[in-house]
Amino acid sequence: MKDINFFRKKIDNIDKQIINLLQERAKNVIEISKIKDKNFPVYDPAREIQILRKLRKYKKGILNEKDIETIYNEIFSVSRALQKKEKIVYLGPPASYTHLAAMNRFGSKMEYIPVNSIKDVFLEVEKGNGDYGCVPIENSTEGAVNYTYDMFVDFDLKIYSEILLEIKHNLLSKEKDLKKIKKVFAHPQSFSQCRLWLETNLPNASLQEVSSNSKGAEIVGKMKGAAAIASKLAAEFYNLNILAESIEDIADNITRFFVISNFISNKTGKDKTSIMVSIKDKVGALYSLLKPFAKYKINLTNIESRPSKKKAWDYYFFVDFEGHINDKKVSVALKEVEKECGSVKVLGSYPKF
Repeated sequence: MKDINFFRKKIDNIDKQIINLLQERAKNVIEISKIKDKNFPVYDPAREIQILRKLRKYKKGILNEKDIETIYNEIFSVSRALQKKEKIVYLGPPASYTHLAAMNRFGSKMEYIPVNSIKDVFLEVEKGNGDYGCVPIENSTEGAVNYTYDMFVDFDLKIYSEILLEIKHNLLSKEKDLKKIKKVFAHPQSFSQCRLWLETNLPNASLQEVSSNSKGAEIVGKMKGAAAIASKLAAEFYNLNILAESIEDIADNITRFFVISNFISNKTGKDKTSIMVSIKDKVGALYSLLKPFAKYKINLTNIESRPSKKKAWDYYFFVDFEGHINDKKVSVALKEVEKECGSVKVLGSYPKF
């Protein structure tokens, strides 16, 4: 009968092969970086998703798609750092869900810069203090983040990639016993997403609203008898115990984030495009916007409206649809939209992850 050492020797041999192959991969990354235009971004979402799509086609085994993606995100991160350690600006403070989303995409080898507002993310990237910015745009249970949409009116930065993060709320505390919790700190949105759990498990606890869940975790790290609703990253960052995991009332709680930069991603064959259209209040205005997409059989995935704030009843419409700005039918459709509605601003084309 084979003992544990037999399998450990096999693993050691496999690890040696993996290291040799990773070293060879790194050499090729460096060679590619010598050929690349110096103005070309190191992070290339189109290339990375193409690699992941190929890997998904390989024969399935014990590791699932998410496992493979997690491993390769760190390989991508190391590969990027070999070329340049890029700076990622995100809506802070540290250990926020935006920080977690950015780390899930960019890995551990990048430099992360927290800022206090969504506007600050745009400002820092525009000024060149960050290579990319990460901002929330939409939550599956709470809807659109309107402030992020408003920033695209004032800034000319592009949507370079999107991140979909499954939000898992956890109850964090210095305490180890749930019965000792008298106060709970969280963002108001998180309280609404965990209302049933809190009513059932902490009916007498005082709920204290804070500007962000990570801020709540920071406060709780210095208090007795208190807990915060936050991510597992916040538990690690602020050295807190996890008293309860996944306390959200709705299981499918997903937040969508945009990676913003000065670039538009290359085509991959499975892409999305976001535009902003200025529409005045007139009969049939929305129909005029939608008609070209129906005509050219372009699938719309999202549409949001925001007041222009320049004149009463003037609106900006934000539209997401399948396809890339360099696709012929997309180009033709947008020309017709512009003819019918007026101003069209392309916010970016990016891969579907």
